Formats: sequence, structure tokens, C-alpha cells
Amino acid sequence: MLTIALITALSVLMALPLIRIARSDKRLTWTSAILLATLIGILVTLFIAEIPSRMLYWFDAEHGNIADKYSFLGFMKGDGYMYVRDIVVNTVQGIFFVIMCALTYLWGERQRKAGKFKS
Repeated sequence: MLTIALITALSVLMALPLIRIARSDKRLTWTSAILLATLIGILVTLFIAEIPSRMLYWFDAEHGNIADKYSFLGFMKGDGYMYVRDIVVNTVQGIFFVIMCALTYLWGERQRKAGKFKS
């Protein structure tokens, strides 16, 4: 569980410069746009792939302990835990994806209203 928290914290720290870049009115150069796209690609990979994957590994290792701790989770002692595992991880992955799409849309609308996009 520590690795999930550590990767999430690292991802959030890596995303903090994006706030400053998004609020800036300065135009991006070609080089800075490539570097920004690389940073965004790394963040997408971390949030959409790495964190849910780590959650799957953790859940596979700990589902027996969780089922022993809480009696109402007895179904998790067999293969039933896989349904819960998949639902939880896909929900987390979906939330990350929706947040990223919403932020991209909001940034684009702000740029459009400022007249930076020509259609």
C-alpha cells in the first residue's frame, strides 16, 4: 500500500507545474510543447496504468487478510474477491480518466474563450 501512496504522491507532485503552465498566457515554443507533452504522457501512464496495476497486486496479496479481518467479506476467501478487485480498480482508473478529460476540456475552453484557437 505504501508504494501506491508513494506513486500517487509522486504523480501529483509531477503534475503541479501543469497548473502554472495552464494559467500562463505565454505561448509555448516547439521545444516546451514537446517537453510538456512528454510530462503529460508520463502522468497519464502513471495515473491510468501504474496506480491501478499496483492496486491489483496489493489486493491479490492482501485479500485473505482483509477477509479474515471483516467477517462480512467471507466471499473474498475464494475467487469471489476478483470481482470486487476488478470493480474497484476499474472505478479508480475511470475516475482518473474522467478527471484528465475534464481538465483538458476546461483548459481548451479557456484557451478558446481567450481567442487562442482559430477555427
